[in-house]
Amino acid sequence: MKKNFLWFLAGFAGLIFFLFYFSHAFPIASVDIKADRDKAEDIASDFIKKEGFSLSGFDETVIFDSDYKASSYLQKSQGIKNTNEYIREGIPVWFWEIKWFKELEKDSFIVHIDPASGRVIYFKHRILDDESGKDLSFDEAFNMAAEKLRSEGINLSNYELKDKKTEKQKNRTDYEFTWEKIDYRIGEATLRIDVEVYGEELGEYKRYLKVPENFERYMEGEIHFGRMLSMIANIFKFLLTMGAVFVILLKRKQITVNWKLWLGLGCFIAFLKFLNSLNTLPLIWSFYQDTMSQFIFIVDALGDEFIKALTTGVMVIAYGSLGEVFLENYKRVPRPLFLSKENRNIGYGAVFSSVIVGYSLGFIFLGYITLFYIVGSEFFGIWVPPDVEYSNIFGMLIPFLLPLTVAVSSAVEEELAYRFFAIPFLNKLLKFSFPAVFISALTWGYAHSFYRIFPTYVRGIELTLFGLIVGFVFLKYGLEAVIISHFVVNSVLIGMPLIKSNDFHLSVSGVLVIACAFIFPLTFIFLSKAGRKSRIMKSE
Repeated sequence: MKKNFLWFLAGFAGLIFFLFYFSHAFPIASVDIKADRDKAEDIASDFIKKEGFSLSGFDETVIFDSDYKASSYLQKSQGIKNTNEYIREGIPVWFWEIKWFKELEKDSFIVHIDPASGRVIYFKHRILDDESGKDLSFDEAFNMAAEKLRSEGINLSNYELKDKKTEKQKNRTDYEFTWEKIDYRIGEATLRIDVEVYGEELGEYKRYLKVPENFERYMEGEIHFGRMLSMIANIFKFLLTMGAVFVILLKRKQITVNWKLWLGLGCFIAFLKFLNSLNTLPLIWSFYQDTMSQFIFIVDALGDEFIKALTTGVMVIAYGSLGEVFLENYKRVPRPLFLSKENRNIGYGAVFSSVIVGYSLGFIFLGYITLFYIVGSEFFGIWVPPDVEYSNIFGMLIPFLLPLTVAVSSAVEEELAYRFFAIPFLNKLLKFSFPAVFISALTWGYAHSFYRIFPTYVRGIELTLFGLIVGFVFLKYGLEAVIISHFVVNSVLIGMPLIKSNDFHLSVSGVLVIACAFIFPLTFIFLSKAGRKSRIMKSE
């Protein structure tokens, strides 16, 4: 009981630190949703109609997104805290993207709406190069572009004309004008506005932060390096898996596995992931290519998602069954509660201990990563751009389903692979627990190097260090504790931006996501009751 209380205190401290310093460490805290999805659609539609275009016969899709280059540069050059302030002051980073398109036609409209101000920050009318239009003179096109900026409330006396281009198409003349705000710089970045005129119509309007080219090249190089580190870690995990399969094949007659459990769990995870892919249809349609039919596009997209879901399910089955085999001869680790329904040792005490340790470890991890990135950004040049995988939650059909799926699937798959399977198997090979825990933590950490955290090797260091703690918690408290902790971390990280949103429905979704962490303890308590009833019936 005393140890559980100490775990609780440490977890509480980690959670409090995370909550108080969340906005200093995680840039997604700058999201401010005042113009919701419906309002953004109305603003975008009115803008297009005001330009004299008709949306009759167009399909529509909406997604929440960000200007990744701008946000990355801001955080690299200004730090996370100042970045959030710049975004709140109106630097265009976050936006609703509303797209209208037709099947097998290039003719389409894309509009970006700032969720904080409700202003249009981007408009694009995609048309064929051969589309007919007028041949305006340079002055006529310039006056048209300048008038458009004035109608958007932009004072051109604060801007200078930076560039101008003319392009003669087959049936019209196009113009492009670029203005830059005078005496306004963030590092080497400048605030610019582009306007393109296609014939006599507005073709593009864009307000954006122009980042230096050398920074863009640096980013691309870091991303490729991170992918390489992740690939190496995954190759090592694959070799471990193949080695384990080989050992099992040699001793297959001596092995018993609870296939029913792992098949059921794998199928559930696969179903949940594919269900979530249906939930992401608004995101999928935003990538529609007008050179293919909608039927071919959706079959291709959902087919790809189905294969990914199936692969995850197979991995759960594989690592669960492999881990069960090697755990039999590794007495240091408590046997998983869900494999021990009729074990006399299962009871409320074991369940309660796993739950307390799991929640506490999850909250400690939240405090740890918050401190890690605050200190890292302040003293070691570490920076964390906002990840669109999380921000896209605001554009989902059911925002609740994405964080639930990510939290459940990653917690189950990764803890089965890197703790339940890897540690017992590596211990069998190396004969010692510490190198087994260290190698599993190192592999787990650098398998996540594809995340866009810079420098890209930092993610591996962060997770390897904490992975050591998770590994030893697994050895002492078992699989349930580390699954719960992993679930808590993901559900809180993804749910927190929802809770901080000004939209009531999104805030409720965020609360529900975090509340879903109670699924695991409720399941274990149910199993505990089932075990008790079974023992009572046998004794009678």
